[in-house]
Amino acid sequence: MTGSNKTPVEKPIGRTNYAGMALAMLALTLPAGSISSSAGSAGSAGSAGSAGGAGNLHVLRWLQESRYELKGIVQSVDKAKKRATIKHEKVGDLMGAMTMPFLIKDDKALNEMEPGDQIKGTLVTTGDGGMWLEKLTIIAKAKKEKTSTFGGDQADKPSGLMGESGSDRRPSPSRFDGDVTGLYTCSMHLNYRSDKPGKCPRCGMTLIPTTPAIEEEFDLVMDASPKTPQTGQPLTLRFAIFNPRTGAKVKEFGLMHGKLFHLFLVSQDLSDFQHIHPRQLPDGGFVIKTSLKRPGLYKVYTDIYPLDGAPQFLQTNISAAGWRGDVVAGQAHLTPDAALTKTVAGVKVTPENAEDLGVDLKALDARSVGDLKVELQPDSTPLISGRKITLKYRLTDATTGQPAHDLIPYLGAWGHILVLSEDQTEAIHSHPEENIPEEADLRKARGGPELSFDVLFPAPGNYRVWAQFLRGDKLSTVAFDLRAERLR
Repeated sequence: MTGSNKTPVEKPIGRTNYAGMALAMLALTLPAGSISSSAGSAGSAGSAGSAGGAGNLHVLRWLQESRYELKGIVQSVDKAKKRATIKHEKVGDLMGAMTMPFLIKDDKALNEMEPGDQIKGTLVTTGDGGMWLEKLTIIAKAKKEKTSTFGGDQADKPSGLMGESGSDRRPSPSRFDGDVTGLYTCSMHLNYRSDKPGKCPRCGMTLIPTTPAIEEEFDLVMDASPKTPQTGQPLTLRFAIFNPRTGAKVKEFGLMHGKLFHLFLVSQDLSDFQHIHPRQLPDGGFVIKTSLKRPGLYKVYTDIYPLDGAPQFLQTNISAAGWRGDVVAGQAHLTPDAALTKTVAGVKVTPENAEDLGVDLKALDARSVGDLKVELQPDSTPLISGRKITLKYRLTDATTGQPAHDLIPYLGAWGHILVLSEDQTEAIHSHPEENIPEEADLRKARGGPELSFDVLFPAPGNYRVWAQFLRGDKLSTVAFDLRAERLR
């Protein structure tokens, strides 16, 4: 897979390069769009040293460092990327109990840690969003017969997605739902366990092995035709996924919310957003035809699940012709919305676009519907990075003023959101807490008007949140700009 038109997956430096957290912890995992990152968060804490004025920057960052005691249980260890996923207790006034990945700056502890070990250490955060663990001590080693209760390598996966809260909404005699010793879990609800394959009872997603056969990040190659597309002109994108151990092309994938492949195309200024679904080819690759609306750089996010590995959220990029700026100047500069109410018209679903959008035409309502009024209310303000936030949406028919009780299941859920930081180094793909009944006929089930999405903004800064809802014969996409503050 070489050639001028072939684009290998980008390996950005930064917190957002996630490839291991079943969809879930996109945040502080250095790889954020789903990519690996040998530099990881450490890059944010140390890379400035090579820039002009490095000495002053190092002093400033040192002054901004904060330290907290952290205790928890190791869920997985990725020695190659120097990180581990920890199910930890409440960390001071910084964050609640949850499961999330951390960069490990303690080589001795990293080499000795195993899933199931109880550990304590020092969590270090910096003023520029860096975060890592150091001075680790293993309090108690895992009992070998218990290690199967913990998940596989989730260190670089976005979570819906940023881990599971330590205090589940439902009371339970243990910290896990279902069979604690089960070998299968849900990429969206990591505290659910089952002793056999099947569907998650909370969201309906296909269960995945707690320990995948291949824990590393898979390799992605994208082929664009034309290589540099013109805005508004046809563009064909082809994708191939490769086994990181053997180099073989992957042909078998698991369904993730009704599709084998979720593709997000987002322009660097965040004005063009596409959530579409390539179709699989006989050779195992994927293809889709689309077009780009804006000149310049686009981020390409791919959400896939190779059956031999963990769910992957991989990223690369493509540029549309006609842009004369530079990459830094072209980044979005968001202003948080003062009013969190918007009205959107929606895109009419047709036989021509239904497959790409991921919509079942037979589930649509024949009657026409008005525009959709969307009200967003976070469960707490200001939004604090590092803490789980519930984004509550209330949907109303803008024409009649009546609550929208007629939402149609879209890709196995009542809605979807994608959260991106304005520099696109942090990405979160999430689904509502309200579930579609397992026995429901997806073509007849209806939901709404209120939906709740749990997210965790991994670092302070501005974010754009796109939400998608299906109603009548329209797919509506609404975007809000929010700011997450640092806990003080």
